[in-house]
Amino acid sequence: MPQYPPAPGEMPAPRTPATFLREHAAYATTAVSAGTLLTLARIWNEQGAEHSTGAAALMLAFGGASGFFAIRLDDPTAQTVFASGALTFGALSVATYSDPIAPALIIWAVALIASCVMIGRSHREDQRVMRAHLNNIEARNLERSADLAIAKVSAKAAVDVAREQSALAAALEEARIHRAALDENGDIDPMAMLRASGQLPPLHVVKNTDDERRTA
Repeated sequence: MPQYPPAPGEMPAPRTPATFLREHAAYATTAVSAGTLLTLARIWNEQGAEHSTGAAALMLAFGGASGFFAIRLDDPTAQTVFASGALTFGALSVATYSDPIAPALIIWAVALIASCVMIGRSHREDQRVMRAHLNNIEARNLERSADLAIAKVSAKAAVDVAREQSALAAALEEARIHRAALDENGDIDPMAMLRASGQLPPLHVVKNTDDERRTA
């Protein structure tokens, strides 16, 4: 599970020994493996490999192969592993060939320090890639949340419009039914309805001098 960086103002999570060992496992593994190989090289030296050009050439061949893979690979972690192996085999060639252990220890220490530097750079690159990935995921989640909110608003507006149209259609249908019921009862006389309601004033018939009727 990825560890998110603490938010501004938030206290970082306490670091346990297990967390510290897990974060620095690569350094410990490199030191232990390089030290074990150096010990085996010195044992081989004491067993008859001292001043053996073949044994030194074999270690150098292994180191050259590791360096070749470190150059050809694109993964930073794999590059670090093979580069560390190349430096370690270089130290082993000296430890196998030379009689005193001092040159081997010096080269081994230089190889170990260089390996730790490369491991630290690889870890920083991995952290940068992980942070970029997490930021990308967070940005996508924000975009999806915004799209979901817009979709909810649009759906609510569409439902409201559909409800209004349904209510209008129901009102029109009810008005049509009422009109049909009135038509079945007979023709509608608006004037009679106005007279019955008292809203139409009475008509008076008057005569003029020419005996023509007119209304007022």
